[in-house]
Amino acid sequence: MTTPTENTQDTQTNTQPTGETATMTTTRHMTAHAEKRTNYLAKRDTLKTLTERLERYRKGAAAAREEAEASDKRWRELLRENDGDVTKEIRQLKRAVGDNRETADELEAMATELTEEYEARQVEVIAARTAYRQARQTAWDIEVETEFDHALAAMASTPEGQRLLSAMRLMQRKSERDVLLDPAFGDGQYSSFAADERRRVDAEIERRFPRRLVEGLAKQRQAQRLDATTQPDSLEGLEPVAELACEQGYDGPRTAMQAEFAKRRRQIDAAQGTGSEQHRA
Repeated sequence: MTTPTENTQDTQTNTQPTGETATMTTTRHMTAHAEKRTNYLAKRDTLKTLTERLERYRKGAAAAREEAEASDKRWRELLRENDGDVTKEIRQLKRAVGDNRETADELEAMATELTEEYEARQVEVIAARTAYRQARQTAWDIEVETEFDHALAAMASTPEGQRLLSAMRLMQRKSERDVLLDPAFGDGQYSSFAADERRRVDAEIERRFPRRLVEGLAKQRQAQRLDATTQPDSLEGLEPVAELACEQGYDGPRTAMQAEFAKRRRQIDAAQGTGSEQHRA
């Protein structure tokens, strides 16, 4: 490593794609994001409808079960109040017990039958959501880098921007020299350091100027009261999509393999339950 001098030459690399390549790249990542987003929204709409059906079955079963228990309790109370006399109201309540329990059983069965499809849709939504988020992050990263490069190019084309670039080159050399003379790092003895110590000094050189630049920009933003939260137009379509309630709190299978295992587990449990009932009969 050589201590910087006023004759040090700076190397600049152009990383911004140009012409048709840049346009094709932009189209590709934004198109991919739009496709993944559309697919995710469609699948979760299907899940939302299915979840509403499942909740309706479960709530209906719970309500019918509760009504059956209330009717069962009431007819027994009336029977005692009437000293064993079976009145019309008691008979109606007893019929209601059976009807409500049968309704509850059927709704619970319908909910169980829907569980397999519900879990499959959840698995699809999880995969679609993951793909969408990855595509969105990729598109966001590219758009941010593009916006940054364009802003730098616009700045560099002005006299003020060219003055800043010149000052940055000087500040970069100053920062390097400061590190080499810093008692905590180079202490003017860099050339005699071992490889490990040189790497430590080099790492500080790489950190110090960017840190100084960021601090300087932050001070200017605060002094001029610039709004740093305003987003470029290109990022408006890349706002993250929030999860729906039907996606949150799901603790079932998250992959197709897990869903298949859960399905087989239910089949085994159902078979064992049927066998127990036959044995009791």
